[in-house]
Amino acid sequence: MTNQTIPEIFFARAKQTPKKTALLSKKDGKWRSVSYGEMARQVRLLAGGLAVLGVQKGDRVAILSENRPEWAIADLAIMSLGAMTTSLHTTYNHQAIANLLVHCSAKILVVSNSELLKKVLDNENELPLLSKIIFIEAGAKASDDFASDKIIAWQKVLDLGQNQPAKKIALASNDTCSVVYTSGTTGQPKGVLLSHYNFLSNSQAITSIIAVSPRDVFLSFLPLSHVLERLAGYCTPLLLGCTIAYAQSPKHLPANLKEIKPTILIAVPRIFEKTHDAIWDKVNAGSKFKKKIFLWALKQKNSGFRHIIADFLVFRKIRAGLGGRLRLTISGGAVLNEKIARFFYKVGIKVLEGYGLTETSPVVAVNRENDFKFGSVGKAIPGVQIKIAPDKEILVKGSNVFGGYYKNDEATIAAFDSEGWFKTGDLGFLDKDGFLTIIGRRKEMLALSGGKNIWPETLESEINKDRFITSSMVLGDKQPFVGALIVPDWQEVEIFFKQENLPCPKQENLLDDKNVLALFQKRLDEKINPNFSDYERIKKFKLLLDDFSQDQGELTPTLKLRRSVIAQRYHPAIVELFGR
Repeated sequence: MTNQTIPEIFFARAKQTPKKTALLSKKDGKWRSVSYGEMARQVRLLAGGLAVLGVQKGDRVAILSENRPEWAIADLAIMSLGAMTTSLHTTYNHQAIANLLVHCSAKILVVSNSELLKKVLDNENELPLLSKIIFIEAGAKASDDFASDKIIAWQKVLDLGQNQPAKKIALASNDTCSVVYTSGTTGQPKGVLLSHYNFLSNSQAITSIIAVSPRDVFLSFLPLSHVLERLAGYCTPLLLGCTIAYAQSPKHLPANLKEIKPTILIAVPRIFEKTHDAIWDKVNAGSKFKKKIFLWALKQKNSGFRHIIADFLVFRKIRAGLGGRLRLTISGGAVLNEKIARFFYKVGIKVLEGYGLTETSPVVAVNRENDFKFGSVGKAIPGVQIKIAPDKEILVKGSNVFGGYYKNDEATIAAFDSEGWFKTGDLGFLDKDGFLTIIGRRKEMLALSGGKNIWPETLESEINKDRFITSSMVLGDKQPFVGALIVPDWQEVEIFFKQENLPCPKQENLLDDKNVLALFQKRLDEKINPNFSDYERIKKFKLLLDDFSQDQGELTPTLKLRRSVIAQRYHPAIVELFGR
């Protein structure tokens, strides 16, 4: 498989199972399917249309779209021409989109909806190399709504391909097929050059240790512009003949899980945290008797007659709320709290935590279904080597490692050591059994003025488990102690105040109300800080009204904190926190 290309394998799969459902998406309240045969037909038509528009081997064609069938169709069509797909995050603002389109010298851009198209046209004068914008949702009024001669409807491009099919292009497995920009958590996004071989070797390695069959159904909701979903939630299942359903949006995920009943889900820790919290919210809101049964069920061993009773009374209902057919879930993108992983395991859902980066296509290590260790990200996948440097940085070699950064030779050289090991920038350790544990990100490490080092992710994971807390960001670099910005779950706070017969704070005084502050100080003192060494404990905190968001640029597409953006926005609060 690794000697082939992604489109080549896809077309062979479509020929083998033309009538099988490849993609599902919901429109006008109904789930609509696209078969493998129909998808292959549309890929060929779009490739022909792109060729008519001048796309040639080596060109960059960008996609700015939410997850939907057209994303996958466009990606395969672009790659089949030997061009490179450049994936852009829909959460980028108009200037960031323009900057990346200029950087990658995109010739064509595929845009899904009016909102995203407007972002592009806001800076159209900065995009002289962009010859056409393919508008997926173009309707009869498209030309009236947007005054640009670059816009062409998706259907029009398919029609062009009908009239002039694309000529067959000679492709090789080591050809670069994509430019994927890093999320930019610790600096400006860099364009990572990935080949067919990078993706396919990674996909083959994963499926050699985690069983995936054509019977599996995936529910896709992480952005396809991110390499984790691109490889694990799209490339791998499609090439194996699985069915992929596109969630309407992350907020529709609970409903879509029940409708689609997926067997495999690719997610990030925040999703598991929110699901865990929602389950406990429902338990706490129920009767005392039901809560007692729930707590009893959690205490039972994972085998025996009592477990069967616990499963019948409690766990199967929780699984039904997640569709009822989930046989495994994959968590990546950030560190998953070990207690949450154990909770889902008790419920009967295996969460296999893994680790990787954009530069590694992305998977480096993952826990296996029958060979896993809570708190770790698993063992190295076949074909990948892991080494821990003296300073604890994780170094990687393998067929999944990228070919370099686009237009950035200096960064490419700096990314490797003298022996050719890719320097991940992450810190960790390997235990005696070969399981990798992540400590934190080198650039995110906080060095206290007293000399102690703190890795904020571990603290934040513990803080965010608290029922009264939605999000947090730990601070303390070059400071004498550790502080935190905390976003309360204001609904839980209100419920607590009513239960305790305390006066509910007024909206304008939420952040300074003495009872609110006392509640959070007590949670830190009794529930959170005792889990850490003295120098790691949160000494001071500031409450925030609003949660961190992608729209404000405070979160990456996989919901990781963009610390520099948050620090800049809340600079006055941080100065007040540390008194300087």
